[in-house]
Amino acid sequence: MMPENSDPTQRSPLRWASRFAGGAALGAVLVALPLSYGSPFSLDPMQIAEAGFVIIGCGVMATIWGQSLINAVMESLGKTGL
Repeated sequence: MMPENSDPTQRSPLRWASRFAGGAALGAVLVALPLSYGSPFSLDPMQIAEAGFVIIGCGVMATIWGQSLINAVMESLGKTGL
């Protein structure tokens, strides 16, 4: 008799959480890039909401697409010459 969790298409919650955390960290880097070049950032609620949307959006996309999304974004950043 096979165990219930033997389906390879199922993923553990820890794997989902780690993918989300990695994507959110990538989103935080994307938000921080303009700030490192001196772009003005005030604590305006709209800018905070936009930054949060980018961070959470990257986390969700990394949860769905996984390593292929992170590889694509890192390759794109590498081509910019930063």
